[in-house]
Amino acid sequence: MDDIQRWRSSVGKTWLLGAMLLVGSFTASVNATTPENYHQVSPELYRSSQPSAAQMQTLEQQGIKTVLSLRQWHDDDSEARGTGLLLRRVAINAAVINDEIVVTALREIRFALKPVLVHCWHGSDRTGLVVAMYRLVFENADKPAVLAELRKPEHGYHEKYYAGIARYIGDVDVSKIRQRVFADNLGKGK
Repeated sequence: MDDIQRWRSSVGKTWLLGAMLLVGSFTASVNATTPENYHQVSPELYRSSQPSAAQMQTLEQQGIKTVLSLRQWHDDDSEARGTGLLLRRVAINAAVINDEIVVTALREIRFALKPVLVHCWHGSDRTGLVVAMYRLVFENADKPAVLAELRKPEHGYHEKYYAGIARYIGDVDVSKIRQRVFADNLGKGK
């Protein structure tokens, strides 16, 4: 191999390495701005995993007004410090799902300043439940479509551990939940 060929080979490798680093750093910076499992559900609702403090600032810059946490043992106070985000919390145990907790979460969404980000730790199970019920109650979606969305791999539903979520969605009386969510004689969040 002569000097020119070696030079071309090294320039080509250097260019390729530079391009790979550039693409990798761009991807990392985009992924760092929003939480894992971040998806738009509707113009008024987004879903994700637990946002970091930096991600809370980015979410606010993107127009999110209210953050609804479904976590039992963690609030978002420290992550949202310094933002104008409104924080709400409905503590849900993914293994114990009932109408009362679902109605409470959906009423929080109903009365919240929009758009709303709903999240739990991974944005999979509790968040998947609330998003599924939102689709059934607010969008009149059908159960098979909602269950298919819940089970999409990108959402990360842990059906092996929380099969009760899909079972609840399959069995729930949607009209009864809708009536309670839209009943104005219940206090906000009740």
